[in-house]
Amino acid sequence: MPLLKKIPTLRRILRISAAALVIFSYAAIPSYAQQAEIDSLAAKTASAITKSLKKSSGSRLVIVFFSEPGNGSTELGAKVADEFAAALTADGISLMNHAMFQATAQTDKVAPSALTNPPTAGCIASDAGAELMVSGMLRPVGNRIELSVSVIRDQNAKEIFKTKTDFDRSPKIDKLESEALPAPDAGGAKKASVSSAPEAGKNGYTTPTCLYCPTPQYSNRAFRMREQGQIVLDAIIGVDGRAHSVTVLYGLACGLDQEALDAVENVYRFGPANGPDGKPAAVHMLFEIEFRIH
Repeated sequence: MPLLKKIPTLRRILRISAAALVIFSYAAIPSYAQQAEIDSLAAKTASAITKSLKKSSGSRLVIVFFSEPGNGSTELGAKVADEFAAALTADGISLMNHAMFQATAQTDKVAPSALTNPPTAGCIASDAGAELMVSGMLRPVGNRIELSVSVIRDQNAKEIFKTKTDFDRSPKIDKLESEALPAPDAGGAKKASVSSAPEAGKNGYTTPTCLYCPTPQYSNRAFRMREQGQIVLDAIIGVDGRAHSVTVLYGLACGLDQEALDAVENVYRFGPANGPDGKPAAVHMLFEIEFRIH
């Protein structure tokens, strides 16, 4: 496993772009006709959500995500998402607030850059208590903007409703579409280990070699939700070739953190590092575990 050279800095996010958690600004899009289209679409979505919740004994909370594939994340997407969420609220749908989502993301130690991934955000929202996820997508189609919406239930990642509409472009629409939102900060300094053990690869200590480090198994929930990405761990690699005091620095959702911890603590085997005197020595090191669905 290579040493990690750069770890994202975890910080408070006011607006999560690209598959964003909606945070209300209630800034109306320019046209009454466009607003009417959004209200109509939201009413249909609200009706489908209400029917679904009547059949469920779970949470009554709903969370909304928005994406703009191929166009980054813009003020147009943010404003349409806000208006759509406001219309859902007006139709009696209870939306999850940002604080609940953010607190769960911090507990799972999910980096801000990972929150732009809809499966990650969906699992976090479910852990925070959301029953349904509303996924909205904006994309240009000729001289119009298409808005499609689907409703997904977390327990089985099943799409239970889908609808779409479109509206005309205008100079104001084009201006909003050209204004990119800032992306979550993916940079930052390496987080220091709390371990008193020497650091691998420094001050005369070599780096442990990974003798048997298979990719951890997917949790069933993560596979259903198509969650994937990278987990960053800090561990002490002992002279016995095993990982001790393993902690998650930056994680994923859907149970993948626990799968990674179980694998590293119970399955992984290392060739221990050597100290300056040439003898085996315990060292701490940061390493990455990649989860990918092929």
